[in-house]
Amino acid sequence: MAAIGGVLFGYDIGIVSGAVLQLRQEFLLSCLQQEMVVSSMLIGAVFASVTGGFVIDFLGRRLAIIITSLVFLAGAIILAVAQSYPVLIIGRLIVGFGVSLSAIAECIYISEIAPAKYRGMLVSLNELGICSGLLAAYLVNYIFINLPAGWRYMFGLSGVPALIQGIGMYFLPMSPRWLIVKGKDEQACKSIAQLHWEGDPHEELMRIKSGFRTEYKYGLCDLFSKMDNMRKRMFIGGGLVFFQQITGQPTVVYYASTIFEDIGFHSGTKATLASLGIGLAKLVATILSLSLVDKGGRRRFLLMGVSVMAASIITLGVVSTLQPLKPPKKCYYTQDGLTNQTTGIPYTDQGNVTDAYMNRTTSADSVRPVNPVLRYLALAGLVMFVAGYSFGFGPVSWLLLSEIFPSGIKGRAFSLATVLNWGTNVFVSFTFLDLLGSIGTSGTFFFYGLICVIAIVFIYKYVPETKNKTLEQISAELNSKKAKSLCPAFRLAGRRRMRRTNASGSTHHMLLDQSQVQI
Repeated sequence: MAAIGGVLFGYDIGIVSGAVLQLRQEFLLSCLQQEMVVSSMLIGAVFASVTGGFVIDFLGRRLAIIITSLVFLAGAIILAVAQSYPVLIIGRLIVGFGVSLSAIAECIYISEIAPAKYRGMLVSLNELGICSGLLAAYLVNYIFINLPAGWRYMFGLSGVPALIQGIGMYFLPMSPRWLIVKGKDEQACKSIAQLHWEGDPHEELMRIKSGFRTEYKYGLCDLFSKMDNMRKRMFIGGGLVFFQQITGQPTVVYYASTIFEDIGFHSGTKATLASLGIGLAKLVATILSLSLVDKGGRRRFLLMGVSVMAASIITLGVVSTLQPLKPPKKCYYTQDGLTNQTTGIPYTDQGNVTDAYMNRTTSADSVRPVNPVLRYLALAGLVMFVAGYSFGFGPVSWLLLSEIFPSGIKGRAFSLATVLNWGTNVFVSFTFLDLLGSIGTSGTFFFYGLICVIAIVFIYKYVPETKNKTLEQISAELNSKKAKSLCPAFRLAGRRRMRRTNASGSTHHMLLDQSQVQI
């Protein structure tokens, strides 16, 4: 039920690609306005990334998901009935807020209610939902693209799963770990009983309480302190989401249609099938990842996924060296503003295509011969690059983020990581065309290949293995690695001399870390 938010995430990202084709004709949108319709969701997502963590830590995971469902529903209704360009922008901003908040709340909620041996698979359901949402968006685009005002149905249909999720989450238990942090032990015990965890609910409650400091109220600045080794946790989490984007996955996917056109998939049907192959590869790789991640381990899947990405993007670099590819077209224009809805190519009196961004003219009918081997090698490279991402970075990064932070500050930690994630996405997207212009297509692909290699080194050296461990065990292990509090109160209380008398009456002293005291 929580992972339905992932479906909404993927759907709202993918549906705009088809809707904007009708919107630009109905509202006579300029190139800049079209870009704003697409990217305004990103602005809403960044805003939610900054504030969402505080909402989740304050109101709780379940209530945050219910609020997210209402946000999605409101955005769907506003977009479906929009009569002007400003209303479209407002609707996309609201949807963007829901997209980011859902990504934070759902991963945290699922990780905190899941048993350790199934946590990887269950958290990864959110990524599976994103892939399913994207495919659903492509299908809905195909169904309604030729229907008058079909974009209203495209946007409005997202309200159905949002309504289902909002109602369903109301009847589900709250996160026991969040309730314990808030001092609501009795409610936490009831939630544990509802979740049917192994063992007596009271014993489970005591086990969780023994694993983290319920008396300490974390502040935002604690994320950058040495207390509980929090600085290293942020380094690991921030590094994962940074490399997730800087390796070029978003821009390579955006560039996919241009690559398909350049390597010989000239007809719309062939290009659509090639694009569908990427979507299916993403879905299959995600299913494999969530099915095996609890057995194979997080580190191994990350290393395998990024290695496949590195090999694939280097392959694309080789192909683009042997078969030079045209830079992607940012926006088309003509004096009368008319554009072919099917191909996205503007009409001109001379039958030529004017590329506004690159300021060049090419024949619309010209077709360059392409070596069939290079054609299918490039297709395989793109498919494997996306599959590698969906096998490793896609699901596992968010899984690890949901595991390595204490429950008392997990929402705010997720927020900072999400801000870095979206910010890196924006940076990569805005610099992609400049990178192409300065070092060329092949150089760009080789550069991303180098970044993938650096990511492999980072994962191998810094990312811990967390499979089959409780969240409290993971936190205790991270605490034990050179953990040192910057707070004087915790420096005094963190290590104390305790006296214990054994059965024979002798005594001995033990130095115990505050976080390791068992109840």
